[in-house]
Amino acid sequence: MKKINFLLTTVLLCTCNSMLAQYDPEYDRHGYPSYSYRPDRYGSYNSDYENGWGTFYTEYSPMQMVSTAKGVDNKTFHTATIGVGYNIHLGASPVYLEPAFEVAGSWFSRRYNDGVKYSMNVYYSKIPLNLVIRLNVAEGFAIVPFGGVNVKYNFSGEEREKDANGYTESWRLFKDNHTYDSDYKRFQAGYQAGVKFIIGNCFSIGASWKADFTPFCKYYDSGTKKEEKEKFQGFSFSLAYCF
Repeated sequence: MKKINFLLTTVLLCTCNSMLAQYDPEYDRHGYPSYSYRPDRYGSYNSDYENGWGTFYTEYSPMQMVSTAKGVDNKTFHTATIGVGYNIHLGASPVYLEPAFEVAGSWFSRRYNDGVKYSMNVYYSKIPLNLVIRLNVAEGFAIVPFGGVNVKYNFSGEEREKDANGYTESWRLFKDNHTYDSDYKRFQAGYQAGVKFIIGNCFSIGASWKADFTPFCKYYDSGTKKEEKEKFQGFSFSLAYCF
């Protein structure tokens, strides 16, 4: 009986030793890293994107020009953007850094009761820098929240007025010092935050909130007797091709 117990104990110990020798807590039985880092697990990142991915995108934004002066109506600018970005993988995690480059144009127009039509357009380039988290929740589908800051250069813009008789007058925003002592700024800084949904690993749709840190325009308001500021803010909707 003692010999049988000894033999059973020896076999059991050998089996346990063999199992423990094959087990490494950092890797699973397929040789992949553990749960948090396994590239084919939907809760982490896909191995195709371990080194990052690029996007070519277009956006539409009904941006509001908001004034610090009380009683001033916001102006809604229809803004179209094209851009390109690349998501750089930051170590063994689903976190990426996305620098991008954008070119955009914004347009606003309004007709007043006296028949005067006022319009403004602004064209600019922007460099956003976002921190991105890619969450692959199903095969071919990922949720990608992001947030970051940007710098913008307004390289062209114009104001235009057309009266009821058809007479038109225009001013260049960044070259002509004209009505209301307006001071339009070429350089601005801002921020953005939003979420994208990647579909089929090829396309994405998204929405974000964008706003300026620094003003687009400063002017002296004769009503408040002080300097007022105008900034852009609003939601943006995007469609992108992922490569």
